[in-house]
Amino acid sequence: MNKNIEEFINRRPDVVAAYGYGSGMFKQAGYTSKDKPQIDLIFIVDDNHLRAWHIENMKLNRKDYSLIGRVFFKYAPLSILKGRTGITYVSNIEENGSTFKYGTIELSDFLNQLDTWEHFYLTGRFQKTIYPIKETKELKNGIEKNRENALLVAAYLQNKDVVTKKDILVTLCGLSYLGDTRMKFAENPKKVENIVDGSFEEFNKIYSFNNEYLTEQDNTIKINRNVVEERLTSLPRELLFYIKESLISSDKDVKKKILEYLEDLNKKESKQQTIKGIGTNGVVRSIKYASKKLAKRFKK
Repeated sequence: MNKNIEEFINRRPDVVAAYGYGSGMFKQAGYTSKDKPQIDLIFIVDDNHLRAWHIENMKLNRKDYSLIGRVFFKYAPLSILKGRTGITYVSNIEENGSTFKYGTIELSDFLNQLDTWEHFYLTGRFQKTIYPIKETKELKNGIEKNRENALLVAAYLQNKDVVTKKDILVTLCGLSYLGDTRMKFAENPKKVENIVDGSFEEFNKIYSFNNEYLTEQDNTIKINRNVVEERLTSLPRELLFYIKESLISSDKDVKKKILEYLEDLNKKESKQQTIKGIGTNGVVRSIKYASKKLAKRFKK
């Protein structure tokens, strides 16, 4: 791990777990050796300590926050502080020659999201490559179960029974970008494919393509449709409820409902997270962050 990252974390209040992700931690296609991507971190904090963690951090690292951000974290109602996603981000923090962004979320909120897919903003992030800096067994198990569900959904959504590994991974990584408003304006339109291409070896370590419903042979993946459909009953609770409430049975309609559920969820959560970012980061930092995203979109 980069020494700057270790020092950055050690200067912040203690956390239950910490993870790194994104282009600052993992190689992504479209970046050159001259690029210095922002380092993205997620901190899991104790239950009922989200506000307390930030207030303590303000005493230690006041520069992490804009004036608006300091007021927001101290006085915003907890329901607004958490919002739909439960996670709060602080971005554009310059330290030791690197730029950092970190999100904080309480333990029980995070575990519930992984298990139920009631929210997908962070759940989808943890279906991709992450770097566990500090982790507990409970969190590791929750992340693995979330990934198992993502792989099952990605396999089910394929239109052919014989596909490539990349086909499945692009579908899997794309789940969290369905309906995301940032993909229309600020994100690189090739982001999903770049993630897969840049971290292909890492994805091979995370996901097994030889299991009860997938068979890898000669650079292709064969999907056992019967087993996949049997396994659908073990999908995360909220997604399963959404499908069952629709009273549908055809394969085509079930696929449509899965995509519809995730698209609607991502759309709502990405919109609110963008608005909440103004409260946590202030106007100037928010504009600066959005400008960098737009620059990447038109550069690549």
